[in-house]
Amino acid sequence: MVQETITLRSGKVNEYLHLIDLHSYGTSRMLSAFLAEFDDCSILFDCGSSLDIKKLLKYCRKNNISLSSFKYLITSHHHFDHTGGMWLLYQKLKKYNPTVKILTNQMTKALLNDFEDHLLRGKRTYGDLVGEMRPIEEEAFRIIKLISSFSTNLTEFQIMDRFYTKNSEIQLAIFPTPGHTPDHQSSILINKNNIEFIFFGEAVGTLYHTTKLLTMPVSMPIYYSHEDYMNSIKILKKIRATKAGFGHFGVVNGEDNIRDLILEHESFMKEFRNLIIKFYNEKPETKYIVNKIMPILIKRTDLTIEDNPVFKGIVLGIVYGMMIDLGYRKA
Repeated sequence: MVQETITLRSGKVNEYLHLIDLHSYGTSRMLSAFLAEFDDCSILFDCGSSLDIKKLLKYCRKNNISLSSFKYLITSHHHFDHTGGMWLLYQKLKKYNPTVKILTNQMTKALLNDFEDHLLRGKRTYGDLVGEMRPIEEEAFRIIKLISSFSTNLTEFQIMDRFYTKNSEIQLAIFPTPGHTPDHQSSILINKNNIEFIFFGEAVGTLYHTTKLLTMPVSMPIYYSHEDYMNSIKILKKIRATKAGFGHFGVVNGEDNIRDLILEHESFMKEFRNLIIKFYNEKPETKYIVNKIMPILIKRTDLTIEDNPVFKGIVLGIVYGMMIDLGYRKA
């Protein structure tokens, strides 16, 4: 059986790993969560906004995943669409398992609890689709100190925990991938010295194409750092993984496909930045630059989004974030 290049359907993508389409913003292929189901526990990568928690729990019930099995809720970064619903999910899950923990770094914890300005910025693009955020109690967290000076040798990854499925031991490692945000982290699951899954979050752009290995920029304000982002890509392109998960959206299958995608994204991010510089020099108006860049970005997705106001807001965001990084605008 020939393996598909990109998996977009909710369900199991290997023996223990689920891709969950959270149908964020009222449509499919917008936001992924990933659930790993082991013999004696489950772990979750991202959860969506507070508006997505009901759908996440519905998936668990439909697939007979016990809410008492959750051990870790693992973040990619603090943005509302990825982890804005953590407070609500934690409140619900701790009723079934009081020891469940949000596994994250100190910066994400701080930003999840300092959310007012972030939500206000989000509402400018997404309106009421941002959901609600509330402070998360101290005992909810297990804080991890991420090692930034490591090679991509598997023996040097910081193993956070070990899990078991049938006769296999699955190791969890988490490492920093800043750029999209300074708190961004990526996770891997290792089986028999092979990385079976890497969760990119938004460390390698967003994947909005069903067949082509093309990604969109994620240079959203106010924290985007192009230097950090490109340095993270340099690390990620050295990692060989069987499957790669994207926060937006789906799974890329096969080591060669994952590497090809990362290399294409690295090249396009350089092109994207140069185009912002070029168009700014032609006319230093944000609207002009957005209108010039829009046709280039539309070609990188097969979603029906040309007239979608949310997509237009996203394009404005990634253009403006890059302009801030270039010094053309203030945060």
